[in-house]
Amino acid sequence: MSVTTGMKSITADQVKEQQAAAAKQADHDHHVPTAGAMSGHVLANLQVLTRKLIQFRVTLRGVTSETDRQLLDQLLQQTQTHFDDLVADLAAQGEDFPTTTAEFGEYTMLKEDPAFRFWTNDMKLDAVVNDIDTCQLFVSRAIPLANKENKAVLAADMLQLQRWHEQSILRLQTRLGRQVTAGRALLDEDEDDD
Repeated sequence: MSVTTGMKSITADQVKEQQAAAAKQADHDHHVPTAGAMSGHVLANLQVLTRKLIQFRVTLRGVTSETDRQLLDQLLQQTQTHFDDLVADLAAQGEDFPTTTAEFGEYTMLKEDPAFRFWTNDMKLDAVVNDIDTCQLFVSRAIPLANKENKAVLAADMLQLQRWHEQSILRLQTRLGRQVTAGRALLDEDEDDD
């Protein structure tokens, strides 16, 4: 595949074999969840959340825009740090994880829409609250799986994310003038199930 002399390379067939093996493992993990597979969903959600935070940050309007932009900038930086740390830890543990836009799209539960840029600042911040709740669904599933599989580093990553999720939601809800549990669609669904 490479024309550079002395560079180690692999054949196209070897690449296809590795892709097929990774796809087979991902399909298995989807039906029998593992900490690594759940972490892949977390990673995809973080990647999409990053894009949404950028979209929201650059389309703010009105009197709260500067303060809201600072909040979104902080959340964006923290999201990227969590993403980078999780990628490093997944790689260090030999886990396969999504790396392409297509894979992130397949594994995320967050929704993107160009129409979001026309939302009010409050609507955008509310969407971030609910996106973080959605991210937390996968984090809360990954923690017991990581513990069961004796993957302490992944469990620690997930616990850090859980703490960050809770703190971020509190900051956003405070800015929106709401109680920490108000307006959270996933919490409302849980209450409806009771």
